[in-house]
Amino acid sequence: MHRKRCPKCAGRMTGWGRTPSGRQRFRCPSCGGTGIRKRPDNRTRHDGDAFGKWILGKATLAETAKAEGVSVRTLIRRFAPFWDGPPAPRKPRPADVLVLDATYVEPRRMMAFIAGNPRDSSPVGWAFSERESRASWTAFLSGLSRDGIRPSFVVCDAQRGLLCAIRAVWPDALVQRCVIHVHRQARTWLTNSPKTRAGREMSAIVDALLDVRSKRKKRRWIRSFRSWCARHERFLKERTLATDGRGRRRWWYTHRKLRAVRSLVGNAIPDLFRHIGRPEVPRTSNHIEGGVNSRIKELMRCHRGLDVRKKKSLVAWYLSKRQEAAEKPTRNVT
Repeated sequence: MHRKRCPKCAGRMTGWGRTPSGRQRFRCPSCGGTGIRKRPDNRTRHDGDAFGKWILGKATLAETAKAEGVSVRTLIRRFAPFWDGPPAPRKPRPADVLVLDATYVEPRRMMAFIAGNPRDSSPVGWAFSERESRASWTAFLSGLSRDGIRPSFVVCDAQRGLLCAIRAVWPDALVQRCVIHVHRQARTWLTNSPKTRAGREMSAIVDALLDVRSKRKKRRWIRSFRSWCARHERFLKERTLATDGRGRRRWWYTHRKLRAVRSLVGNAIPDLFRHIGRPEVPRTSNHIEGGVNSRIKELMRCHRGLDVRKKKSLVAWYLSKRQEAAEKPTRNVT
């Protein structure tokens, strides 16, 4: 028989039927008081489930309160503890290939660094910092290294601070630059309608980069790029001369954007084709940027109006749920 203490006289209570909802009722033989057994842990677990369902969904706070059968003020009070204690990343599983990317939580105030496993698009770890720098990336990667993460390949957008951090923490890791980032930046500088012949030729070369998936196509593409550089070397050295208001003569390269594209592609070539012959290495960082970051931005739009602290908690809860879902064993269906 279930027993509990009477809140009035602290006497032992005995079972006394059930409530209309089916819960066990107890009665105190000493004072005649009745009551039910309350489980604070059940309430906390239920509130946590409701908070996770709301924060990771599109329902408004009013709609969630109506579904829970409480007022909005009551729901805000129950959700308050979950804002202050966002979940931390679990100890990651070993990963031979890692995808790294960063996204804004609050512009100019907070960023989220995310490491993902391309095999199942699950987050391996995450951290928050005010800005994207060498020091912040080094701190994040050092934490992953202490947890036993030492990848052989790292896929990233080749941000300068990130590359320095990778060389410092994982000197033996090979970097695969995101092909989409290189293509996107080059097309931004070239524009959709280049005015010069050299620009139109480079535009075709940059577009052909997306089709390079074999060693033969890689060699052919590199030859075409180097041939373009040789043909237009004099063109790219053209300068524009001018005199400023003080009578001083100045000059600059006439085709600066085209020179920038040449430098971008030329510097990226050593790390642009690590994926060829290695199916496990993705050639883009879309596993994080498209699979995780885009969903975070969507949740930010659905729950717009949150302050920085709550946005940070939202990101942590979402990544924790993704990590938890990836760690669940797959059910065998026979």
